[in-house]
Amino acid sequence: MCRWFRNGRGAPDDADNLQQLMRNAWYPATVTDPRICATFRSLEAYRLYNVVGNMNVRDFITALERVTVTTTASGMTWLPDRYKQFQRMARQWAFLWRLIRAWVGHDPAGVESAKLGVCAVNCWGCPHDGRNLPPDWRNVDPQYQFLYMLMLAVDANFRLKNRMRANELDDPSLGPGLGYWVEPKEYKDHLKKYISTCIAFAALLQKDTRLTTGLRVSGVGGCVCARHECMRPNGLGDLQKGERYANMDYIVMSALMGFSLMLLTISYDIACQWKQNLRERMPKLPATKRLQLNDLKLQCALPVWHAASHNVECQNENSLSFKRGVGKSDGEGVERTWAALNPAAFSTKDAGTGQRADILEGKIDNHNYLKNVGQGIALQRKLVVALAERERQIKGFKQVNATISKELKKEWKTMVDDWLEDNSKPNPFTLSRKDCPTEAEVRLEVRKDEDTLTAGGKAPLHGRSATAFLVAGIQIEDTQRRVLTELAVTALVAADRENKIEEWRHTLLKKIATFRSLQKIYMPGVAETIEEVEAARDTDNAPPKPEKVALFMPSAMVPKSDDDTLRGCVPGLLQMEAKLRVAICLNSLVSLRSRLHAKRHLIGFRDENITGQYHSTKARSLIEQVGERVEAHAKRYRLARAAVIVLKGPDAYPELQELKPEDVRLDGDAGESDSAARKKLAMLSAGRGVRPPRNAPGTSKRLMSWIWTAPGALDDAVSAHKALNGVLRTLKALLRVRP
Repeated sequence: MCRWFRNGRGAPDDADNLQQLMRNAWYPATVTDPRICATFRSLEAYRLYNVVGNMNVRDFITALERVTVTTTASGMTWLPDRYKQFQRMARQWAFLWRLIRAWVGHDPAGVESAKLGVCAVNCWGCPHDGRNLPPDWRNVDPQYQFLYMLMLAVDANFRLKNRMRANELDDPSLGPGLGYWVEPKEYKDHLKKYISTCIAFAALLQKDTRLTTGLRVSGVGGCVCARHECMRPNGLGDLQKGERYANMDYIVMSALMGFSLMLLTISYDIACQWKQNLRERMPKLPATKRLQLNDLKLQCALPVWHAASHNVECQNENSLSFKRGVGKSDGEGVERTWAALNPAAFSTKDAGTGQRADILEGKIDNHNYLKNVGQGIALQRKLVVALAERERQIKGFKQVNATISKELKKEWKTMVDDWLEDNSKPNPFTLSRKDCPTEAEVRLEVRKDEDTLTAGGKAPLHGRSATAFLVAGIQIEDTQRRVLTELAVTALVAADRENKIEEWRHTLLKKIATFRSLQKIYMPGVAETIEEVEAARDTDNAPPKPEKVALFMPSAMVPKSDDDTLRGCVPGLLQMEAKLRVAICLNSLVSLRSRLHAKRHLIGFRDENITGQYHSTKARSLIEQVGERVEAHAKRYRLARAAVIVLKGPDAYPELQELKPEDVRLDGDAGESDSAARKKLAMLSAGRGVRPPRNAPGTSKRLMSWIWTAPGALDDAVSAHKALNGVLRTLKALLRVRP
């Protein structure tokens, strides 16, 4: 048939019936005494409708009948059923065009001599020796070897299953092994070593395999290029009894046949387990499928999105984000390939073996072709995004890098280099953990915060020194903020809470009165300002509440010059307040980091261990209290920093940076609110999967908060490792967006 199809326009003298039909662009339904034909145009139209829109033969024929046949009152005019004939012609048409496109149809030796995978559409972007690599690519400098690294993504798809049928005929695929499917006979012989023929043992295996009753195959395993998402030649194989290493080993090694490699990265959602005994399993494969692991550098990794389902230690050791030379690849390309193939599952689930294979061959052909022709636009778009993101990451990295000493940076770099060379050494990406605080300890810490504020509100002003005067003013400001926070958070104040607030107000009035008396000594010029404010106030209105009374601290006075006396203060008072405000900023950052750790621990403990309304409400209340303390410390820092800027200028303390809302977070947090966390917990309790929020930034777009490298942060072991982890992630993001 291939010869007739190729020589359709031969000499007219020796033309037989088949050649005459071909010359008229009619394709015969059989090679012996053809009586039914289909036009080339209709066959090509069906092929495109099938690979693009998943149209089946029955719907296509019905549509043609509706277009060409008149109808009567009793229904459509009777026509003979041409379903089987057209289905056979369509399969042959698609297969013949694959042969011609791959130059196999023009080979005098015939199809039997064709190599495995020759009809597959190869990825244009992946490195291939003799096609798109320079002659001396093996002699390139080691730091640039990643440019010629092959990246593969491996996964199993259990939607592309296939049922057994009682009336099924022997229906082999056209050209087995020439496209994307592994060579069937050798593959089956390989699997026989691992699947027992014992009935009792087979029943035991099936007991642990879900939804395999009545299925010939439970799904397919696939191997695609991770960067460009094209299915590899011989990179597709049927799965029986689940996702076994025996299946995936054979599929991956078949997809690597004929490739000369120096660096290889394989992304697999269970790579942490699959790679363990790969060297021991390699000799069990056929000789033509064995990969010489001693001749190349192989690294196995978890895809970025799937890595989140593994524990933290496994993520830090195996995540694709921490592997050399992978750039911004996420390793999830195989999932997007499945998304394009899954619609074909409706027509292949009940199809015969050969029909199913040919349908998927056509779908993958179309998928790979569209990926190849779209690479120019896709790469251009990615380049524009990468350049913009690179500038952002460079800015963030410089900001963090400036706060770390050279000795510490050298130590961290050594740790990373040692681990990349030998993964048995300590992993710098793994945070060294100390015992997390228990719920009782966190509650005690929150109670101490409450007692400190209450005691501060009741404590009398002692001493007559300038320092005592300034400390008293700062203490009054803290109490005022506490009262305002209580009033803002609680719309309907309970009776006991209202009594406490009134008690604070009463104490504030006394302390403000004492503070005013000291203010006359250390800030004699402020009396005029206070009188102006009182004169401007409407006497018909009630006087302001104690929490809203302006104290007129030295930093709040509008400066007229650099002379302290012109601010109404005694000499040296401004410098003293500046020192106190800087200390408040540093202490607030310490408390802020501690409360963030406590909140992260409480949320994780709640999501993993707490069920029931009573315990969930109790845990939520504690988390909200810790969250309020986080906001309180953040507000205290902002006010103290604003005072420092007024007193010393914006450039006096560059390490005290602006604290934005997005900075108040741990590394890795996506800014998830507690309500979103509760919704996630409810979805987990209901047994449904949880996806990251759509507006959450990806790991390569996150910037580490500067609070983890601020002065004092690296003195604590946990904060130091948090800072290291964040710096490495920021640096990794910077490297991943390299154009």
